[in-house]
Amino acid sequence: MGDRAYQLVPIDGEDARLHRSRSQRSQLQKYDSPDLETVKEYTYDPLPPSKKRIRLLRLWSGTIHGLEIVCELIEADYDNSFHIPTIPMDNYNRPKDETLEEECRRVRKNEIKYEALSWCWGDGPGEYVIRIERDGVTYKKRVRKELALALKYLRKPNERRTLWIDALCIDQRNHVERNQQVQMMSRIYTRAKEVCIWLGEDTDESKIAIDFIREEITQLKNFDTITSDKSHSEKWQALMMLMQRDWFSRRWVVQEIALAQRARIYCGPDSIPWKEFAVAVELFVEVETATHRLSEVMQKDEKFRHIPGWFEYVSELGASLLVQATGKVFRAQRTPMDDVHEDIEDHKKMAKFMEDVHTIDPLDRRSLLSLEYLVTTMFIFKASEYRDCVYSMLAIARDASPFAESTMRPDDVSILTMSTFDNFLAEKPFKVDYARPYVDVCRDFVEFCIQRKQKLDPVQALDILCRPWALDAPIGTSLRLPEISSINRKRMVPPPTTVWKKRLCDVECYEEKDQSGGVIKRIRYVKKDDDVWIDDKDDIFKAYKDLPKNDAIWDEKSKKEWKRPSSWEKVQCFLDHVKDTKRAHSQELPSWVTRASKAPFTLYEHPGMHILKTGRANADPLVGPPTDGHRNYSAAQTHPIDHKSLKFRKRSYMGHYSLYVAGVELDTVKEVRDASQGGNIPQQWLALGGWAAPYTNDPPAEFWRTLVADRGQDNKNPPYYYARACKESVHKGGTSSGRVNTTDLINNERNSIIAEFCRRVHAVIWGRSLFRTEGGKLGLATNVKPGDRICILYGCTVPVVLKRYKKKPGDKEREEFEDNFEAFRSCLKRLEKFRARKARYISNKGKILVDKETGKRTTWEEEVKKATKEENDRIELEKEIKETIKKLEAKAKKDKKGDSLAGKTRSLSPPQNPTLKRTKTTLRQNEERAKMEDPSLWYVFKGESYVHGLMDGEALREAFYNDRPKRIFELR
Repeated sequence: MGDRAYQLVPIDGEDARLHRSRSQRSQLQKYDSPDLETVKEYTYDPLPPSKKRIRLLRLWSGTIHGLEIVCELIEADYDNSFHIPTIPMDNYNRPKDETLEEECRRVRKNEIKYEALSWCWGDGPGEYVIRIERDGVTYKKRVRKELALALKYLRKPNERRTLWIDALCIDQRNHVERNQQVQMMSRIYTRAKEVCIWLGEDTDESKIAIDFIREEITQLKNFDTITSDKSHSEKWQALMMLMQRDWFSRRWVVQEIALAQRARIYCGPDSIPWKEFAVAVELFVEVETATHRLSEVMQKDEKFRHIPGWFEYVSELGASLLVQATGKVFRAQRTPMDDVHEDIEDHKKMAKFMEDVHTIDPLDRRSLLSLEYLVTTMFIFKASEYRDCVYSMLAIARDASPFAESTMRPDDVSILTMSTFDNFLAEKPFKVDYARPYVDVCRDFVEFCIQRKQKLDPVQALDILCRPWALDAPIGTSLRLPEISSINRKRMVPPPTTVWKKRLCDVECYEEKDQSGGVIKRIRYVKKDDDVWIDDKDDIFKAYKDLPKNDAIWDEKSKKEWKRPSSWEKVQCFLDHVKDTKRAHSQELPSWVTRASKAPFTLYEHPGMHILKTGRANADPLVGPPTDGHRNYSAAQTHPIDHKSLKFRKRSYMGHYSLYVAGVELDTVKEVRDASQGGNIPQQWLALGGWAAPYTNDPPAEFWRTLVADRGQDNKNPPYYYARACKESVHKGGTSSGRVNTTDLINNERNSIIAEFCRRVHAVIWGRSLFRTEGGKLGLATNVKPGDRICILYGCTVPVVLKRYKKKPGDKEREEFEDNFEAFRSCLKRLEKFRARKARYISNKGKILVDKETGKRTTWEEEVKKATKEENDRIELEKEIKETIKKLEAKAKKDKKGDSLAGKTRSLSPPQNPTLKRTKTTLRQNEERAKMEDPSLWYVFKGESYVHGLMDGEALREAFYNDRPKRIFELR
């Protein structure tokens, strides 16, 4: 009617009308629709590698009920000092004397404002279609249902909307482009005016939850009432269901929300600012974690009382962790939670801001969390591309930055800076390469964590081996890449252009006798000074084929005969293996890469609930999260990692990936009892712990302290009342059924002390087995068996369990051969980098530089040599100063020692202690024996363990008095 459109629906109830309207809104056009048969598939034009360029999607206007989704892809450049996206200006030559203020004025004039979409990819096929316009021609492209729905709901009725969407703005089949775009992700989300969070279609529960947040929770007027009145139980349930949407389990969202200037949640036609949702989640988690009041409210409602602990572990939900993490990732003057944080529009203020702050972030944020912390604590978040478990955290880590080496040009200064000075950078470059085998990405991350921790706290450097983080990836390449055979790596620099020469000379035959007296015919080249040299245009492979295969080649310079080495067949076999990229991508993860499946919490089905709920799956890691200046235990005391013994060796031909670490073997597992199921205490544990029936006495300290890993809820010393709580738990936990049911004690006993103790027991024993060693120590570990070794690794704060194996005959020689081969390949890669640097140097050394103040003209090479000399002189001066100070301190110490001895009477030397002498001799013998044994042994890393009496330095004292030698463990 007029310019308005109306929809007529029958009056048959509000619920039916809502469901019908929702169904009509969700209709989409499929890719195989008959009216699209003649439309061609969209193909991407490559982005120029020399530009910091992205694509943006311009979504055309449309109604919510329209089937067709039409858009176009445009390009935008970040090639300016402010990293603001602008219209591409390929033919623009920036003036050399352009000031920041003038540049800012030009950039603002050509700026493209956009929003970034954050959505969950999902696992379904791309059955639906969008239309992409390019140069007046319509193309089609497959998309997944969730993306099609997001575009349909987000488009505006009367104007176009510019969005950045990873699935559409990046050519996902081009791994070089994808590597480059991942490196630019921080710019993309930081510069977006808003991040649009698409949770999916709306439901009755989502509408209840959003209204509940907007109208009640965030108002705080009657907060105590809504957290204690059972009439609100359905609303709290709806909120938890909203918090468990698939989007909250996606790993990339941590970075996307942390980097956003502002964000807004969209759920069908409903929306709410992210800051309001975050406030509601924080209040929800705070109340439930501190008092468990909301779970008690659910128990009062007859619809929910059959399910105990409705909101147990709500703090471990993806939404809760996301709100918590994004709140402490950065330190900033302004945050996305603030109402006013507009980008600086004034040119002078913007230029001054860049000069003072030197950051592309308009919120001026500083990252606080390490890459190890982000990766190992965000285990609840999943990724369809398994390399993203690391890559998705690089842009927000304080000590790492994404570095796509394959995308750099030889003349790009960033490749030289990041690769040469990586040891001096606060944010160490982490290579992003989706064509790299997943096992190598995992090794890169482990090595990165060890190196960074070695500088901060070397006593904890190997704790990364005990933290679950790696996703169990299927065998093969990246999901975002084409088949392995079609992946081609580009050289960093062009192949050499040197023209080889060959000599035209006479050849003569001659004869010589062999050892048996027979005659051998040979050939040799007769070289003369007037021989002619001509260009040799044959490649190396043809030249090799032309060489005599059954005769030796005479080398005039060495005067020796060159023959194919006897082990050439082995080399050829390795070369064939290197070319087999499918085999390289099929190598399984080694045992020293701890799987995320061992993480303490995950989502799974619970009885009586129709939704997935977060629940405990394993015990908490004993090493705890990687927190600066804190560690839960000190099993290796202050013994740092032995960096001389630390080695990574990839032996893909032999089928294993080895990590060499130093440590000491302490004990051997003798007895093992069944693992704890569901956090319950098996009755057989009581006997192994030395507690006899009828359990009327207090439990042995060794036993109850082992159950809680000798720590309380805050990872400090356990309270004394834990002993009585243990006794009461066993008394009321139902040992007649063969176990102490700690879960029932938490839900039904109505005793906060018992509940606190049992929750701590859950965190320690869930999935672990109780064992006793040959030395009589009581301990806990996962998947432990009799005969396993209890060891201390230097640089690890807890004991570990290793299973020993003996190498097969000939394995040591094969390993040495493959190591040499891999070392040779590594040298070739380094040489390629050196050639790239040399090519850059040669291209720049003749450039003329003009000093703006004096007008003096110099070459780039002269300036580099001058700066190098100044820096070397400064380093030498600092070295001399340090050596002088060191000599003065040593002299002062010597003088002080001499003064202290002057007034004392010299006494006779004390008699030698024969026991100590014998101990030193025994230890030396054991060390020699270990050096001989270690190369023929390898170990499977089974994980961390709690061993009572060996957690706080006692282990090394015991190793010393028992003459335990230092060993080198090869972990596979």
